[in-house]
Amino acid sequence: MLTWCKVRKRAWRIVVADGRISLYLLAVVYVMQWPVPVTAAAALVGINPGSQLCLMSLSRLVIKALVSHEERTGRADGVAQRAIVVGTGAHAQRVADVVLSAPELETRLVGFMDFHRKGLWRYRDVPLIGHPDRLADIVTSSQVDALFCALEPEDVGRSRRLLDTAEKMGVRVFVMPNLYEPQVARVHPAHVNGLPALVYRSDPDSRIALLIKSVMDKVGAVVGLIISAPAVLAAALVVKLDSHGPVLFRQVRFGQDGRPFTLFKFRTMCNDAEGKKGSLLAKNEMSGPVFKMRKDPRVTRVGRFLRKYSIDELPQFLNVLRGEMSLVGPRPPLPQEVNRFELWQHRKLSVKPGLTCLWQVNGRNNTDFDEWMRMDLQYIDNWSLWLDARIMAKTVAAVFKGTGR
Repeated sequence: MLTWCKVRKRAWRIVVADGRISLYLLAVVYVMQWPVPVTAAAALVGINPGSQLCLMSLSRLVIKALVSHEERTGRADGVAQRAIVVGTGAHAQRVADVVLSAPELETRLVGFMDFHRKGLWRYRDVPLIGHPDRLADIVTSSQVDALFCALEPEDVGRSRRLLDTAEKMGVRVFVMPNLYEPQVARVHPAHVNGLPALVYRSDPDSRIALLIKSVMDKVGAVVGLIISAPAVLAAALVVKLDSHGPVLFRQVRFGQDGRPFTLFKFRTMCNDAEGKKGSLLAKNEMSGPVFKMRKDPRVTRVGRFLRKYSIDELPQFLNVLRGEMSLVGPRPPLPQEVNRFELWQHRKLSVKPGLTCLWQVNGRNNTDFDEWMRMDLQYIDNWSLWLDARIMAKTVAAVFKGTGR
């Protein structure tokens, strides 16, 4: 809720910021030697802040009127002043705790209503005031203007008449769902072709940030292909000259939501590497379904160099450009690895895979499989554009240091 102290602080910040802008403009005018008359410059410094002060005086009157109106109506922040909690179970009591512990809501709980409980009962001095069928009478006599509907799951089907009554009387209803309490997912209200719904999402859901990430992926892929063109051509040449086989290694991986796609890499192993893998399984140094071996005999001389500086990953800019991968995200797993995932590990497939990830910049050769998966989920749960930028910066440093595989 707005107070006069906040109003004064906001007004002072606006005036100070406006004065700084005026001084910056004068500095630019002076440095650039623009032919601006002295009177115009004086007006810039004097009149502009002055006009802001006049506008602020007017806005203060408007804000004061709004503050007074909120105080009179008790509807600050869009929450009612007098409300009823429908339900008396543990969920309803949690809702009451939230309201009673938040004085800024300026909401007074008139009482509880319940389909089953009768007689004298109260919670935190808020009494039971009757059956939901008596809603119309109670709303009229107690001037109630909102309901917090916090029913137990078995009573949800009986609430239709209650909601109809509230709608007809113009009483606002806050439905507090108790169908499922997620451990990781976040709950968002949504509409499915006009039908109201609650969406439980455990993947990033900021549309603007995700749009920026998508644009940055495309731009970054184009820039990456241009900058790395000399290294790509040189790597293709040495791979072709070093050993028999194709320059590019194509492999099916699983992307977002488990969709398969073809991953591109420079070939760093002998041409029959997949056939020799079975004889090396006993020497696997990674736990779980992933096969990792530091001194893998299948890796060629050129391949070791390409892996050390992650040059073999450069063709994956094409996967990013095609929309199959992102610059930053969990590494895409093989189908046989996904088939052996535990239930909680499947969540890494909820986002688009990436060229680099937390695992790759945090000692990937010294991390077991479960910890690797936890890092991927940590990335998903804490994703932001800033986190992507930090991972990219660490990746560049790791590449130049040669701390690859």
